[in-house]
Amino acid sequence: MNKQLQRSATCAVVAAMLAGCQAGQTGPNGIPKITSVNPLSTGKLQFAVGTANLYGTSTGLNVVSTYRQSNGLSNVLVDTPTITGPFTLPATSTAGSLGFDPYSTLYAGPSVEEAAATTGEITGTSQNVHPGTPACDSTTTCSDPSATGPNVNVAPNTSTFGQAGGVFVNGISPGNSTDAGTAASYVPYTEPMYDSSMNVFVPFGGPPAFPGDKNGLGLRDGLFNIGSGDVGIPLGITTFNFVTVSTGTYTLSVQVPTGNNGDTESYGTVTATGTMASTATLGTITAPTLTLDGNGGGTISIPSFPTGVTEEIVEIADFGDGDPDGGLNCQGAGGSNEVSTYYPIEATTPGTYTLPDTIGPNTTITSGVNTITPSETICTAAANAAASSTAPGGDNYTVQAIGADYPLLVSLYPNSKSQTPTLTGPSGQADITISALMGATSMAHARLLQLEHSQGNARQVRILHGRGSRI
Repeated sequence: MNKQLQRSATCAVVAAMLAGCQAGQTGPNGIPKITSVNPLSTGKLQFAVGTANLYGTSTGLNVVSTYRQSNGLSNVLVDTPTITGPFTLPATSTAGSLGFDPYSTLYAGPSVEEAAATTGEITGTSQNVHPGTPACDSTTTCSDPSATGPNVNVAPNTSTFGQAGGVFVNGISPGNSTDAGTAASYVPYTEPMYDSSMNVFVPFGGPPAFPGDKNGLGLRDGLFNIGSGDVGIPLGITTFNFVTVSTGTYTLSVQVPTGNNGDTESYGTVTATGTMASTATLGTITAPTLTLDGNGGGTISIPSFPTGVTEEIVEIADFGDGDPDGGLNCQGAGGSNEVSTYYPIEATTPGTYTLPDTIGPNTTITSGVNTITPSETICTAAANAAASSTAPGGDNYTVQAIGADYPLLVSLYPNSKSQTPTLTGPSGQADITISALMGATSMAHARLLQLEHSQGNARQVRILHGRGSRI
């Protein structure tokens, strides 16, 4: 094996094993000894399925998953998921669509091999495909030109999730560790998958639904991020548009690296199942109107929930003032002119809810914990004018509603630190309904697609420190 590829594969295996390591007795110089624990024997994989009512115009598949250790954190840092069941996939996409993952066909569709399968399967690409191997998006072996000799035969190796996708504490995300020891991306997948419409969104959580325990900014206070800019908690949503579902048993299989012996890596597999008892969908949901108060915040009025919905999230996303010259808005260097800012509001009953005025990103991120200066939540034209002479007006924003019949937010870390949070509602399924996106100007939404579909944006990053800390 090429030494560089061997080193990359070994690092991936080590990263996975470290997620199952525990501090033992203290060794020389007070340094704790580390004892390796087989992650297959310590973690709990959970899986649930349901229908997805998407914009009131199509029906898809919703899956919910967690893979946690006993303290609620992620059980591993590397794994490869496969979902199988009685469903039919849409047309294929192109390998490398995800950008940073050459083996992924997201966002527009599955791989050629997945689409050709006789039974429904949505897969990832195993870690035993070594970095640098050409992508082969086919059902048969690909012949790839070699720079130094005859053509190289490559087995099919593309998939929906590619090599970056794995199951972690809050569902499936492109968070698998790379040979650099960091996640491929800390930004959640754009949802729904297999959907290239103007209704897609990034399921990122922040205040007010996730206010944190110190200053009300949650992970947006700039004190714990890698790089600069906004950060958030993945909302654990994994939804596929244009997938035709049927009743029956669905299975999530997760391949986990368990060791390395020279040129040979070892893997184990853990599985969990979910049941689709009914293909009936929740009622169609509509995004409410956000009425701004002129001070950075506003109110939304949520009417009666659609049929079957027990919990609703209103996701408000700020995309900045659209300054073509790239000037800062009122939120400063970590603000929405650099990368979009998300404000989810949780509703368990209909009524009027408030978006606070000043839960925008901290503007004094270099001053430490003793100086927190939150900015306006959605910058007004006056605030932007005070921050930049080129500011063209107030910030652009979108509003989207997500309804569920299962404890969507309650099950998420850090709301739940249980190893086995409840993932289904009273029906035993995890059904979801998502509204059309409302409120975006064409410029703002084009910026959304540009920023979020890249998925390599290291500015939207948060690691919960500790063993197996991928969220």
